[in-house]
Amino acid sequence: MGPVQGRHPRGVRGKLTSVLLYTLERGEVEQRLIKQCLKMRRPLPDSIQNAPALELGLELYWDAFWDLSTCRPSGFGAGPIPWLAIRDYGLTFGFDDEQLEDLFYLVRVMDNAYLEHYKKKES
Repeated sequence: MGPVQGRHPRGVRGKLTSVLLYTLERGEVEQRLIKQCLKMRRPLPDSIQNAPALELGLELYWDAFWDLSTCRPSGFGAGPIPWLAIRDYGLTFGFDDEQLEDLFYLVRVMDNAYLEHYKKKES
């Protein structure tokens, strides 16, 4: 069984997407708030304490997505992460067949959400 604990990756796509969108929309602001709260010894706001979090075993795919984001073609806006980049990443890091299948699926899910987010932001 691969890192996606006892579930097919399709069952975790919503969780990954919600963490990704939260990070894209609130990441920088959140980091500043956390630093301020720590500096002033104040509790974190509920919105940060209740932020979506990655499930155990998904860090592998989360990190892969951000690494692979550097492989996007540039030009008239961000393009999708190339299939070959995903494959090469999985082979380079020794993913087994199941992990590689999960990598393709989960990176595509996150990539579609990422591209959609930036498409809306540019509109």
